[in-house]
Amino acid sequence: MSAAHPPVDVKRAVIRRDGGFCLLALHRCQGEATTTDHRANRGMGGSRLLNDPVNLIAACGICNGDKADATSLVLLELEERGLWVRPAATHEKTLVRARETPVEALDGTRWFLLSATERITVAEAMGAR
Repeated sequence: MSAAHPPVDVKRAVIRRDGGFCLLALHRCQGEATTTDHRANRGMGGSRLLNDPVNLIAACGICNGDKADATSLVLLELEERGLWVRPAATHEKTLVRARETPVEALDGTRWFLLSATERITVAEAMGAR
């Protein structure tokens, strides 16, 4: 596997962090997560900075590919669930945007992603402030 992709151990940890299920849950979803998806896409050879675990979510292979070809309406729905993050002016600012955007799990719980293994609910994060 190319160094351009997140390391396999990071992918496995992200899948465990996200419960082993595809969070994208698009029309043809297989259910079980087998890979990770970049919330803010790296694009063609984009910055490896966006391989940060806070920018990665668990996904099945079908949804991972379908998201890449998604219509703007589908992307808008994914954006509302924190599963697609619009790029900012720089990769650094895009990563900050991903870090500050909570992800909605399949049960409706909203989480801030902290690392490949840690997440905190929005309610817990707001209570800690």
